[in-house]
Amino acid sequence: MPNPGQTTLGTIRTQATQRADMENSQFVSTSEWNSYINASYQELYDLLVQKYGNNYAAAPFYTFVTDGTSDQYALPDGSATYKLPDGVTTASAFYKMLGVDLVIGGGTPQYSLTIKPFQIAERNRWAWPNMQALYGLVNLRYRIHGNNIWLIPKAGANQTIRLIYIPRLTALVNDADVVDGVSGWEEYIVVDAAIKAMQKEESDISALMAQKAALIARIEAAAENRDAGSPATVSDSRGADYEWPPGASGFGWGMN
Repeated sequence: MPNPGQTTLGTIRTQATQRADMENSQFVSTSEWNSYINASYQELYDLLVQKYGNNYAAAPFYTFVTDGTSDQYALPDGSATYKLPDGVTTASAFYKMLGVDLVIGGGTPQYSLTIKPFQIAERNRWAWPNMQALYGLVNLRYRIHGNNIWLIPKAGANQTIRLIYIPRLTALVNDADVVDGVSGWEEYIVVDAAIKAMQKEESDISALMAQKAALIARIEAAAENRDAGSPATVSDSRGADYEWPPGASGFGWGMN
């Protein structure tokens, strides 16, 4: 059974056919319903991703080790080639980046430094040789380049890079496949799939469109901050890139 807040493809399809008043109709096939539902699920997922990123959709951290010769490394694509740090679990396919870290220290706990992105026009700006870390500072920068992450300057060998990212949404195929509606937000999928089916039938969808608009407003209001006790704040983008020791300031290298 799905966990609270979750439901299945089969249940979503039944609810959508009811909402469209098509329970006993063969006008829309099961495969078509599944296609509508997946498209609507992707819409809901993108709504959450675009506005609230890591609050709902972050994947487990993925790490890789630099080889000292490459400046681009492939992003996980959901295949067994890409494993999580446990060496067993397959990393989810990459969709959008949330952050990149340089992990330093081989002991426990490990420490990390933030690697900031670079603009394409700045690709030759950080041309000095890469050092893993100096007083908590790192000169690496990254950019998503096709299906790769591009590091400049070229990273030295045996440096561990950690990716914090949003995974691609896995398509629903079997009736038992689970939809995570978080807080009843699967209603959006039900309504939107019903709209798609009724559009094919050329039926009036105005009532369902009004419901969809109300659902979007509800999701945007409720999903804005998952940590209700500590609302998100704007990050400091004008000070030093890094502070060392933590809490200190005043280093000239690394300033924006």
